[in-house]
Amino acid sequence: MSTTTTTTTTTTETTTTTKASALADSLTGKGSALPLVNFPAPGPYKVIDQNGVMMKQGRFPNGKFGGTLVRYCVEPKVLNPWTATDAVSQELACLMFSGLASLDAFSGEIIPDLAEKIDLGKDGVTYTVKLRKGMTWSDGKPISSADVAYTWNTIVNGGYGNSSMRDVSTIGGKSPKVTIIDPLTVKFVTAAPFGPFKRLLGEPIAPEHIVKPIIDGADGRRAFDRLWTANSDPKSFVVSGPFKLKRYLQSQRVEFVPNSSYAGVNAEGKRLPYLNQLTFLIVADSNTILLKFKAQETDVSLIRPRAVVEMMAARTKDNFQLCNLGASTTSLFVAFNMNRRMHPKTKKPYVPPHKSEWFNDLNFRQAVNHALNREQMVANCFNGIGLPLTASESSVSPFCNHNLKPIKADLAQSLSLLEKSGFKKKDDGKLYDKNGKRVEFTMVTAAGSSFNEIAGNMIVTDLAKLGIKVNLQFLDFSILVDKIGNSLEWDTCLYALKPADALEPNESCNVYKSDGRMHLFDQRLADKSGRVIVTDARPWEKRLDELFLKGATTVDKSRRQAIYNEYQQIIYDQVPFVFLVTYLEIYGSRNSIKNYFPTPLTQSVSGLHNIEEIFKE
Repeated sequence: MSTTTTTTTTTTETTTTTKASALADSLTGKGSALPLVNFPAPGPYKVIDQNGVMMKQGRFPNGKFGGTLVRYCVEPKVLNPWTATDAVSQELACLMFSGLASLDAFSGEIIPDLAEKIDLGKDGVTYTVKLRKGMTWSDGKPISSADVAYTWNTIVNGGYGNSSMRDVSTIGGKSPKVTIIDPLTVKFVTAAPFGPFKRLLGEPIAPEHIVKPIIDGADGRRAFDRLWTANSDPKSFVVSGPFKLKRYLQSQRVEFVPNSSYAGVNAEGKRLPYLNQLTFLIVADSNTILLKFKAQETDVSLIRPRAVVEMMAARTKDNFQLCNLGASTTSLFVAFNMNRRMHPKTKKPYVPPHKSEWFNDLNFRQAVNHALNREQMVANCFNGIGLPLTASESSVSPFCNHNLKPIKADLAQSLSLLEKSGFKKKDDGKLYDKNGKRVEFTMVTAAGSSFNEIAGNMIVTDLAKLGIKVNLQFLDFSILVDKIGNSLEWDTCLYALKPADALEPNESCNVYKSDGRMHLFDQRLADKSGRVIVTDARPWEKRLDELFLKGATTVDKSRRQAIYNEYQQIIYDQVPFVFLVTYLEIYGSRNSIKNYFPTPLTQSVSGLHNIEEIFKE
């Protein structure tokens, strides 16, 4: 009976997966009804002098001023880009704060933003950045090189807020030296040639005259963490980006209005942005996202894969378009809490010793890795509009290691691996470790996600076939983030990460370096100075540290490829993360939304990379 049941299930799963794969090809393949977006590049930005202010001139057709664009978001934790640890908080905060440079959505190259030009010296380590003249903060104060130096020397290099930026900008533990040349010129000197450094100049610049008194005051670190949160007065925000906060109604909406000081104009010399207001409706779950778009309450929305067929049929009647931005750069995975240390206050281990022994056992992690049916997960979660994940780098990255073999579900192999470490599945169908402990643990994940619900239950079912009992626990997202990154008291988690720059592997060093702020599988907390001291790194963690240092200091692309191939191989072999699946990012936008030209590189902002030039008819 067992064999018959297994055969029947396998046949059904294979049939479902085959149909799902065919559906994905029919929707997104060559010549399909929903091909990958391919809008023509508009050419470079121009900078023009308008009454003594060097204005960034728009690249897209002149539009109509006025109107409100409505989007959705989950509840942001903060509106401060330097303390934000989640993608939603980062995106909303970066509407208000600009960096020296930005990513060109069409070429993938780094282009000036607040900067007028960025020059790399012949020594390969000196970057001279000249700001556009005449720019001001929203309170009228000049944007100057002092703001740039303060942001980098104090906030970034000092590890204030989310210290991930310090993680990715250091070389051998050394931060770049930043000095002021004149009011509009600043010099960065890196400790060694640093291939990806120019890409880091997109870090938002802070207003020194606002932030410095906060940090210099009593308990400066904690005070900075409380700056610009949900409870802050919108008038307290002093910004440089195209929008500023109008109001934040918790659990309801976040509203932005144009920053009249934004140094951007259209081809006619009129100040951007076009929109009168940008509103984010706060949603509790993924089902609500689709309902709001179908009800025409939102103008731009991610369309979940399971709804794509339905929405393709509704495009003409409901007056919207669908844009396929390709395979998502989001990594969906299960992480093991491999932390072996004691809580400094309770003097108790973060992870119970018997569970810590399981999670630190490579055979155990590999057994879980080989037990999960990713093809069926793509079919069930995404209606086939997705693909299994293998590498730690996104498939769209030029550095993705495509030599890694996909992981196929193989329960026999999983059981064999477990047996090597003394685990035994007994006649009662339950798995026990070598000390007779029943293998049971909790897996935490974010509530309100249909993927987390479907995939989480599939994982529970797949691991039950090994005799492992998984207790699935859904948490509010803010509670989940705090548990994983701060309290550190969890067993396993079903989680997602999305790189800010999918083309640059160094963006992930804060995840894979042993002292990284997002080193989730064995998080080490910072000391009072904001530094993470690592004394117990595993040999392969030390090798990852070495590889990310080499990768950052190597310029030649082929040599970098070899370095990053090795790092991905280590993650593949050691399995701190069990990578699962990803989906195709498809967005719906009302036909009334103009200058909407998304590219595969603009997934993190729903294709609205040129938000200041978006207008509504």
